[in-house]
Amino acid sequence: MLFLLRYSEIGLKSWKVRQRFENLLIKDIKNAMMYYNIQNKIMKKEGRIIIEAGNEAINVLKKVGGIKSFSPVIITTSDLDEIRKTAIQYSSYISREDTFAVMVRRIGNHNFKSIDVARAVGDDIRKKRKARVDLSNPSKKIFIEIRQKIAFIYNEIIKGIGGLPYGSQGKIIGIVKDDRGIKASWLMVRRGCYVDFISMPNMKDKIDGMMEWREHKIYFNGNVEKIVKATKAKGIVGYTRFIKKSVPVFYPLLGKEFIDSMI
Repeated sequence: MLFLLRYSEIGLKSWKVRQRFENLLIKDIKNAMMYYNIQNKIMKKEGRIIIEAGNEAINVLKKVGGIKSFSPVIITTSDLDEIRKTAIQYSSYISREDTFAVMVRRIGNHNFKSIDVARAVGDDIRKKRKARVDLSNPSKKIFIEIRQKIAFIYNEIIKGIGGLPYGSQGKIIGIVKDDRGIKASWLMVRRGCYVDFISMPNMKDKIDGMMEWREHKIYFNGNVEKIVKATKAKGIVGYTRFIKKSVPVFYPLLGKEFIDSMI
């Protein structure tokens, strides 16, 4: 099975930064797949990251930072006749009782427009499956993404956690005494920070369960400022408000606490 990955913020970076972030994302995916013992192959095609893996990879990809969404796809060439032929075969999940819409996105230079593909493929499926086109509220959708010389065809978009690849935003020290510390640290992990922890021993299993394949260390004692400086961390993750320290303190739960206090 092939999976097409999508990211949001990475695509906004300069070419050089984007390449570095993509490499960190690929590294994190490989570590996750190795952790779960899932055979996989990762490729770059026309500016997209493609993963070849079994169906069990879906639950793993949902947890990798930097992935906004992904889809099981089939790949064909960007030749319109090949797209139409492949799309008709792929549309077997559309029945006579369904309504459907063809959604096309195109990047690159081609001798056709996106609307030309949507109309041609839609007409082919309508004739083959005897289904009715409904662009407003279809019961089934077929997506076609054309990028230069290849085209991806899929019918499902699976949400990821978004954020940025693990380790792309530098190191942070998470202070974990309870579940609030776990939640605050997780938001920094999702944001792309490499997180080490200062924790109570009874929280170790929860930290390891949250981090899974992600490299991290846990300190059970020691001075916070000294650990931050020794590890060259950018600061600490606060689990309560207004901790006074000589190093920066981040409060990712502060907005939630304010909203909760207003309810």
